[in-house]
Amino acid sequence: MARREKYDFIAELCTEWVSWLKTRRFYINSYSTGSTLNGLVNGPGGGRELNGRNYPDMQYFNMAIHTCSDMEKYKDEWEAFKAHYLGEGERTVAKRIASDLGVCRRTYYNHIKKFAEAAYSMSLSLKKAHETMTSAVDRPALVQ
Repeated sequence: MARREKYDFIAELCTEWVSWLKTRRFYINSYSTGSTLNGLVNGPGGGRELNGRNYPDMQYFNMAIHTCSDMEKYKDEWEAFKAHYLGEGERTVAKRIASDLGVCRRTYYNHIKKFAEAAYSMSLSLKKAHETMTSAVDRPALVQ
């Protein structure tokens, strides 16, 4: 996969992750939870989106994002990533966020890209580790 194609794939994965999160309240709360009146009129869960697409590997990507967000070396990158993908509204204004972080707009986007690539790479490692551990458990013991 070419470098640009890889980044486009990762950016699309991040966008799908945001959609995936909105339908899984246990992972992260959305900024807009709806009004109390909406809940009374439509019942519990009224006005919420339907369940998001079920990607089997999204759980690994989610774990990787949360792990990377706790790592000191990705502190600035996480702030940019969080503002870009989880910020209020459609997308927050990049110039303002970059200024708040004390970086130029180009560095802001580089931070987002670096964090996303790190999380994607970690998700592949998490998946491989999980598959290795579960395959070891699934194998029957040798009988002698």
